[in-house]
Amino acid sequence: MFTFFALLYQVAPVVLVLLWAYHIGTWWLLFGIAFSYLGSASAGKYSRNIFLFGCYCLGFWIRNGFNTHDYTTFYFLCASSGYMLWHLADTVRTSCARQSLISSPTVFDAAVAQDGLTIVHLDSSHQVIWTNDIHSAVMRDQLELKPFVTLLVLSNIVTEAFRYVFGLFTGLIATAIAAAARLKGIDNLTPKTADSLMSQATKGTMGIVVSALGYFGLYSIYGLIFAWALAMLWYFSKAKKS
Repeated sequence: MFTFFALLYQVAPVVLVLLWAYHIGTWWLLFGIAFSYLGSASAGKYSRNIFLFGCYCLGFWIRNGFNTHDYTTFYFLCASSGYMLWHLADTVRTSCARQSLISSPTVFDAAVAQDGLTIVHLDSSHQVIWTNDIHSAVMRDQLELKPFVTLLVLSNIVTEAFRYVFGLFTGLIATAIAAAARLKGIDNLTPKTADSLMSQATKGTMGIVVSALGYFGLYSIYGLIFAWALAMLWYFSKAKKS
C-alpha cells in the first residue's frame, strides 16, 4: 500500500492532469501538475501553507460559487490531493514499521539494541516513568496499531482546516472558558494552554484574512489591503517564533 500511495502522488498528477487538460482542451490546467507536486512537497516539510490555500479558496467559493472548471478550484484540488496522498503514504509506512515491531520479536529487539527505539514505562495516567530497568519484551506488547489509515489522515486534515477557518473564534471562546474556570484571569493559565490558545487565534486570524483575500480578489484594492495585512501577520508570527 505504501508503494501504491507513493506512486499515486509521484506519477498520477502527470497522467491524470494531462488527460484532463486534453479532454477539456485547456492547457492552463497543466499547471495543476506543479500544484500537486507543491502539495506533496508541503506535506513532506510538514508545512501548513495548503490550509491557507484552502482558506483563500473558501473566500473565492463564497464569492463565485464552487465550480471545478475554475482554475483556482482545480489547482487547489490538485494541491490538496498531493498533500493527502503523501500523508497517506507516510502513515502507511509508519503503520507497517509498527506492525513489524509488533509481529516480530527479533525485529523489535534488534531495533532496541541499535538504539532505534526509545522504550519508556507509563503509569496509569500515561505519564513517563523514568527507570534504568527496561524490559523490551513487556513493552513490545504495549505497542498499538492505528487502523483506518485513510480516516485518520482525513480527520487530521479536517481538524487542522477547522482551526484555520474558525480558530480565532474557538481560541477566544476557549480563553474565556479557561479564564472563567480558574477565576484568576488569563495571566494564570499554564504555558501549554496559553500556547495552544495563541496558536488557535493566530491560525484563525490568518485564515480569516486569507479568506477575505479570496473573496475580494487578489488584484482589488481590498485584496491588496488584506494581502498587506497577511504579510504583516506572517512577519510578526515568524519574529515571535525566532
